[in-house]
Amino acid sequence: MSVVDNLLAVQERDTRIRQIRKELKDIPERQNAETTRLKEHQEALAQAEEHLKKLQSDVKQLELETAGYRERINKLRQQQMALKTNKEFKTMESEIDGVTSEIASVEDRELVLMEAVEAAKSDVTARRHALAEEQAAVDVDIKQLDERAGGLRAELQDEEAARDLAARDVQPDWLARYDMVIGRRDLALVAVENGVCGGCHMKLPPSTVHDSRKRMNMVSCDYCGRLLYS
Repeated sequence: MSVVDNLLAVQERDTRIRQIRKELKDIPERQNAETTRLKEHQEALAQAEEHLKKLQSDVKQLELETAGYRERINKLRQQQMALKTNKEFKTMESEIDGVTSEIASVEDRELVLMEAVEAAKSDVTARRHALAEEQAAVDVDIKQLDERAGGLRAELQDEEAARDLAARDVQPDWLARYDMVIGRRDLALVAVENGVCGGCHMKLPPSTVHDSRKRMNMVSCDYCGRLLYS
């Protein structure tokens, strides 16, 4: 194998190593996205439960209000029994009718609220079910990502070992130049196609194109610094 072929073998390993490291770096972010997705369901459930609690509190308040009106009617009835004139009795009866109307109005509002409570209970139940399903799905996704990370770490070790082995076949000066370029480029070694650098796509001098075909000398692009081969 030529020096270029040996260096291409190193670059192939480096490319895969970069891919693995990038995916490993992305996995925590993907897991955070899963957790955020679950948090949205948790917050929705909390809001639904808070809404239900508020409605139930409003119903309780109306029940207390109704109880207060009924107590007032009982007191008025007791007072009515002590009245001596028919006029006073009718006046008291009119007041009792007014309180009874208030009770009817409160009970109508309570009925509307009770219907809202039932709807809110159904909403809470549905959101709890949705949260449970989402929790199960998130648990599976996070577990799969953990397993994927474990597999990638093992593959990374293998690739790094293979890279070190391939690098032994490359001349030190070529390897040093390659390492310098690959540190700041996606690829350090690129092919020349139709007289153009495969990295920066600039037109190369004929002499550079000619030298790149030999695959024995270190030839680089004057524009981007990448190593060249044909």
